[in-house]
Amino acid sequence: KSLIFSCNMCRVHMSNPQHDAVNPLPAFQAYQRQFTQHIRDPKNQPRPANVPAKRMAIYTEIVYNNIEGTLASCFPVTKKILSVRRWQQLVRSFMAHHQASTPFFREIPEQFLMHLENVSLKDCKLPAFLPSLMHYEWVELALSVQAGPTNTDNIDVKSDKLLEKPLVIAPTLYLLQYDYPVHLISPDYQPKQKPARPTYLLVFRNVEHQIKFIELNPITFQLVALLQEESLTGQVALEKLAESHPQISTEVIMQFGAATLAELKANEVILGVNKALI
Repeated sequence: KSLIFSCNMCRVHMSNPQHDAVNPLPAFQAYQRQFTQHIRDPKNQPRPANVPAKRMAIYTEIVYNNIEGTLASCFPVTKKILSVRRWQQLVRSFMAHHQASTPFFREIPEQFLMHLENVSLKDCKLPAFLPSLMHYEWVELALSVQAGPTNTDNIDVKSDKLLEKPLVIAPTLYLLQYDYPVHLISPDYQPKQKPARPTYLLVFRNVEHQIKFIELNPITFQLVALLQEESLTGQVALEKLAESHPQISTEVIMQFGAATLAELKANEVILGVNKALI
């Protein structure tokens, strides 16, 4: 699907009115502007003259339903926890005020997140955790369409020598840190205050193209971040980890780390070892 009609054409309302006064638009462009302005914001923008209200309503409804349906598919928890009125207001606000930079429907949710950055949560009576929750929900879509390398010839997936050989982790992976436990939020659980400790999550796409979510402790989060930055043997990665945590004995780090690496391998976060770097 394309947003060329509902999004790109609607950009014209963002132009400078003073410039328009000096350089008035041709009649057909002025008509397009009024037409798309009304579609974006039917309550506050008049429909063009000579366009029957019933026919205009069809266009308005089609565009709204397409955009709302796309957003609802990406943000199902958000829609559930907000009242129908709050959700519709947020979608309407997005359509009326956001100048999208993409014509593709699959990129609408990311544009919605960008719009949320300019929304006053307090004034709109939206929960403080909403941006974090919506980003977490969006990550699943982002990973599902993210391109990944197809050549796995250099990966030994059967090797268990994770300490001795350079490790390869899933290329389609997000390490996420949030102020709220977003993976637990639901209509029955909505935190009123920010918890004392942040939430660390790993979200990745496995070889079967399934999206997986794992909650991490801070040290495992740091370990995966090291492996994401460069190809290291498990030994070297754990030594780097030990250097940054002098309060913990190296023996404990190594013992804990070896078990953690094996668990990450079992969960397909670590795909195997890199043959080319052995």
